[in-house]
Amino acid sequence: MAVASVSTGSYQSTSTSGGFTVNGLGDGTDWTDLINASVEAESYELDQYNEDLEEAEAASELLEALNEEVIALSATLQGMDEMDEFLAYSVSTTGDGEVQASIEDGATEDSYNLVVNQLAQKDVWISESMSISSADQQIISSDSSITLSYAGEDISMNVTAGTTAQELVDQINSDPDFDGKIGASLISDGSNYYIKFSGQDTGEDNAVGLTDLSAIDGYSSGSFTNTQTAQNSQMKVDGFPSGADEWIERPTNTVDDVIDNMTMTLNATTDAAGVNIGVSYDTDAMVETIETFVSEVNQLLYDLLDITGELTDTENDEDNTSVYIKDATLDLVYSSVKDALTSAGLGFLYYDSDTGKGDQFASLSALGITTDSTEGSATFGQLQVDYEELEDALAKDPEAVAMLFAANGEAETDSSDLRVISSIAGLTGAGDYDVEYTVSGGAITSATINGVDMMVDGNTLLAGSDSNANGLYLEVSDLTDGSYSSTVTVKQGKCGQVADLCSALTDVSTGSIPLLAASYDDLTVKLENDIYEEEARLDAYETELKRKYSALDTMLAYYSGQEAQLETTLASLDSS
Repeated sequence: MAVASVSTGSYQSTSTSGGFTVNGLGDGTDWTDLINASVEAESYELDQYNEDLEEAEAASELLEALNEEVIALSATLQGMDEMDEFLAYSVSTTGDGEVQASIEDGATEDSYNLVVNQLAQKDVWISESMSISSADQQIISSDSSITLSYAGEDISMNVTAGTTAQELVDQINSDPDFDGKIGASLISDGSNYYIKFSGQDTGEDNAVGLTDLSAIDGYSSGSFTNTQTAQNSQMKVDGFPSGADEWIERPTNTVDDVIDNMTMTLNATTDAAGVNIGVSYDTDAMVETIETFVSEVNQLLYDLLDITGELTDTENDEDNTSVYIKDATLDLVYSSVKDALTSAGLGFLYYDSDTGKGDQFASLSALGITTDSTEGSATFGQLQVDYEELEDALAKDPEAVAMLFAANGEAETDSSDLRVISSIAGLTGAGDYDVEYTVSGGAITSATINGVDMMVDGNTLLAGSDSNANGLYLEVSDLTDGSYSSTVTVKQGKCGQVADLCSALTDVSTGSIPLLAASYDDLTVKLENDIYEEEARLDAYETELKRKYSALDTMLAYYSGQEAQLETTLASLDSS
């Protein structure tokens, strides 16, 4: 592990401590300006150190911001690097709102016919044959209890003498044993009030039973009418089940486990023709996702060019005060991002119209997404989208478009005798693999992938950890003796490819950007130490100048005194 450089800190001047003061006491000359000028003339190296330090600190800040930007881009792209994250669908239904449908990730393009025979209902009992004149009427004359049942389970509650109709309703609704099971209320026909008990959930298993209501004056279970019977919803999907009286049943009208990745809300029954539900690719949403990809990547491309000064004529811009990082590392970062964007997707093969093999869309350029190479352009170096070409591609094969962006370990082989059983996303490396195997005596005797031995088990082949294809699991269907070869491709879309590249570039131990930032941090420490040492040297130089000029000043003062004495002597001689 490298040991971080340590700065010596800011230098504290000691040039005046116990030293000399120069006040021009000799001949009246003030030596301060001369000393300051000498020190300033000697400070050219310190000035350069300070200028270099300012630039190094600014470069460190730029690299820190760049590193954070690349990390954020990786996170954004990881949110769209799988097919179910990238593909978008829209759903439509015929009819007059009898059925509403919504879809979740993992839905597939398809159409369905749905016939709704009945809606799910909750159980409702109303005291039609017994009424009361007001909600405040007392309906219980002695302490007792009532018992209702829900889904076959009895629930009892004590009641006290003098309880009114409204108080009974409120007591049931506040009792935790009834909570979520049975609710009570009063219904008025304008003249009288009626007690209503209703189950809280739909479905035939959630029936309400009036086990014992004898505590209510004049009431019995016979006083209540089952005005709505607990029942399941009933439906057929694409004519299934086929029997006239056979139905798919669910206890609710919100059904999310009949059609994969679809939630249906049943609002009304349908006629025998039912309603049609269509799930189709939402290409407008996919265009928006592609625009996000392009926009986020373009911002990084722009910032990389900007930080290196490629977007500014730095040689002729004399007034420019911005800091640019002229370093080959950033050139390599820019090139690696551009290579990932312009090359074929990992595991994708360019389409060969003669053989009909390959991927219809193997690179971004096949979708109309290219790089602006016009120097001086406002979008120079960035991706630009030909929307007409992109929309044509989406109309032709939206799933193939999504694969180029969001494939994540999808594997296939070019041989009908070799089938991909599985691969492991994040472990099996994307790319093209040459698989060779030999069959002798009706058994596989050896197999390699890109020259590395595979594990053989019966008619299956597994790539081990010593291969980049680690976890790739294959099955051989033809065990006729002979030697065979095939190509297996494991795909990774551009979102995952660029996201992985960004993660590599920002790895704290090996990433190009953190390593470059660390070099500037080290340079900053070195410059701070150089500044400290240079300030100490200049301080000592200033101290020495003061000592010399002080001595000179003392000597001049001596001679000045001698001159004054001599002049006095001469004057006295002249006067005599």
